[in-house]
Amino acid sequence: MIRSVFLDTITDCGMDKAMQHAGVVVAGFSGGWDSSCLLRLLNDWCRDHGVMLAAAHVNHKIRNPGADRDEAFCRRICRDLSVPLYVGTFDVPALAGEWHLGLEEAARRVRYEYFDQVSEILTGSPGKAVIATAHNATDNTETVLFHLLRGTGLHGLCGIDPIRDGRFIRPLIRIPGTDIRRWCADNTIPAVTDETNTDTAYTRNRIRHEILPGLRQITPCPEDSITRMTSLLRRDDDYLEETALSLAGTGTSLPRSTLTVQHPAILSRILRILYCRVSADASAGEVHIRSCMELLLSGRTDAFLDLPGSIRFRMDRNTAGFFRSDEILRTPDDFEIPFDGSDYENPLYRITFREGISLENRQNFTSLLNKEENIYKLSIHKTLDFDKIVGALKIRNRRAGDTFVYGGMTRRVKKLLTDQKLTAEEKSCLPILCDDSGIVWIPGFPLRDGMEYTGEGTPLTVTVLKKY
Repeated sequence: MIRSVFLDTITDCGMDKAMQHAGVVVAGFSGGWDSSCLLRLLNDWCRDHGVMLAAAHVNHKIRNPGADRDEAFCRRICRDLSVPLYVGTFDVPALAGEWHLGLEEAARRVRYEYFDQVSEILTGSPGKAVIATAHNATDNTETVLFHLLRGTGLHGLCGIDPIRDGRFIRPLIRIPGTDIRRWCADNTIPAVTDETNTDTAYTRNRIRHEILPGLRQITPCPEDSITRMTSLLRRDDDYLEETALSLAGTGTSLPRSTLTVQHPAILSRILRILYCRVSADASAGEVHIRSCMELLLSGRTDAFLDLPGSIRFRMDRNTAGFFRSDEILRTPDDFEIPFDGSDYENPLYRITFREGISLENRQNFTSLLNKEENIYKLSIHKTLDFDKIVGALKIRNRRAGDTFVYGGMTRRVKKLLTDQKLTAEEKSCLPILCDDSGIVWIPGFPLRDGMEYTGEGTPLTVTVLKKY
């Protein structure tokens, strides 16, 4: 029974193809009932299919001397089976404090990092070997109940994936823990017991020892029901994820018109995909994604929301997306440099200065655009009379109370930029050309009255290029 379910699972879920393609399988081996069962089933399968099997044991240094006892047990079993064993010893309590994680989460992180280290030893790459863990149907049921009690969404109700990222496999995921222990007893397979598994101070253990027994009074094997449910939900969740991924493009932002027409089930997934592209280490909770959705659908413009991991959700009239805080375009609040004839560049704009308006200068300008066509797009250029500059020519950013005189009128810069519907970043980076009498030119607007080159004096052509 156990062996047939194991074989059906690895075939149905494509685990057999993953193992044969990789040629190397690393089995997590704690010495407990589940991993002892897994090791023997995998040992037989790998031998029959010409796949190399190795075991990896992590001594967490949590339960001394129990942890050292388990390590010695694993060494003896692997020696008897002729399975190479790799042992990693880590002070998980200390690492949990250093990483600001709970003990269980830190231990999980240590295990998977060590599995990749073993993969690199065996294959030369941390991501090449298949990693097999002994999660079973009871573990899956406990995970679903744990997520349910926390108010999870569809993805959380899918439980533990039988195969993740094409290389992390759980061949026992359809087999209840009681069946595994019975199989081990029937086949005189020894195992060690982790005494912390009976400590109901841990939520998962309370589910195992208090909630599951109650469910078994209603149905003999709740694991079977949960396994069927998670299989169906995983199918639906996969479809929704694939749909969202097809709409998410390849960047970290999208047009608002693309986002706002989506069903909330798709929109939330798109936003999560974009978020994870900015920082794989950051964790976007449902509350954060919901806040982004509410802001996006609020109708506001030039708004942003700061999220965990130094990530900012930012939107303007046209686009919305996620950015690392250190990548957000900005210039200093009181930026100003004197003009010395050289080109100027900030995070969003580049300004070039060319004396005269000769054919040669126009050709140089065209050459610059062609060379930088993948970086810049032409914003505008103007030719002013350099002899009419009052004092020193400077480039600076906008300031509160700025005014600009053209067309015989004095205009407030704040209103001009608002009417142009510039984003907050565009406003922050917009280079303003000034002299001692005030603003000479703002890209996108006319020159200050009297500054236009009329054929006399010294012409200076100023070109502004805007980055994509």
